[in-house]
Amino acid sequence: MANPIGVPNYKLLLNDNELPVELRTAVEAVTFEDELNLPGMFVIKLNIIDFENGNWRGVDLNAFKPGDPFELWIGIDNTLRMISGEITSLELTLEEHSFMEICGYDRLHRLRFGKKRRSFKDTSDSDLAATIAGEYGLAAQVEDSGVVHPYLFQNNQSNYEFLYERAQQIDYEMLVDDRDFYFRRPQLDSAPVLTLRYKLDFDSLSIQIRTLTEGSTVEVRGWSVNDKSVITASATDGSENSIMSGRESGFGLSKQEFGESAVAVIDKKVLDANEAETIAKAKYNALLKEFVTGECKCNGDPRLRTGKTVEITGIGQRFSGIYYIVSTTHSINRDEGYKTSFKIRRTGI
Repeated sequence: MANPIGVPNYKLLLNDNELPVELRTAVEAVTFEDELNLPGMFVIKLNIIDFENGNWRGVDLNAFKPGDPFELWIGIDNTLRMISGEITSLELTLEEHSFMEICGYDRLHRLRFGKKRRSFKDTSDSDLAATIAGEYGLAAQVEDSGVVHPYLFQNNQSNYEFLYERAQQIDYEMLVDDRDFYFRRPQLDSAPVLTLRYKLDFDSLSIQIRTLTEGSTVEVRGWSVNDKSVITASATDGSENSIMSGRESGFGLSKQEFGESAVAVIDKKVLDANEAETIAKAKYNALLKEFVTGECKCNGDPRLRTGKTVEITGIGQRFSGIYYIVSTTHSINRDEGYKTSFKIRRTGI
């Protein structure tokens, strides 16, 4: 069963210690959000009026301050760690009901600070990711991206912008869990963490199938400086990373009904045919991701996380199947208890 019966629970750690009782009892809501390729975020809403003593609480920087390590654990009865990061802002609201929101991110946000101009010689994208992760004391968990580039240039970009650009070029994703930095291919064929059944396990669900108007064939064209020749490569049927338990891909269905939708990508910096093929497949699969998208809301479950798969059943043969989770929001408050909403996508049906 996807949604266990029990009591919504959370645990908050500030500087590796649980919050003092007077602050724990003042918590009105906790929220955690994560999304592919973005820092995970937490928000703690705190009632700042101590009615018993007639004082404000948690407002001064002795209680919370930017940079403090912070962990949020959420669950039903037992808790799972959702995020290990640091406080980045305190948002104070003074009105009839005064409160403060303690906000922060996981350590991926540190890659956003500043911009750099530098070059990297004889390196792959995965080696580049490992190098940058090490600059922040993060343990690199990277999948080999294969192609070694003679030069890669970081041109007035933050480390986050630079790595995100490289990840998009080869259809990789990046995320941080505590002090581990992941740079990897999408985990589309991983085992589902849950099975959600219609009328039993979720409150609402919306799914959209879209005709794909471009990308049934992607051709990459470049120029070899060494050989003084044109480099070409293409991706088409069979280039899918996965159709996720479906019978046909989004491009297969769209092409069958509406015909070809070929596109060309001109890239003057292509190294060789192998890199051109990698870029073509990455573009092909990036466009394929728009085929089936949706959003679901269910009772809270901390196992639903970005980068995981979930099985949805009971909604017909074509729609039932495996979906990839691309973002989640977990929230506990006094009105609704623990709820999870998440966005999904699928590359085939």
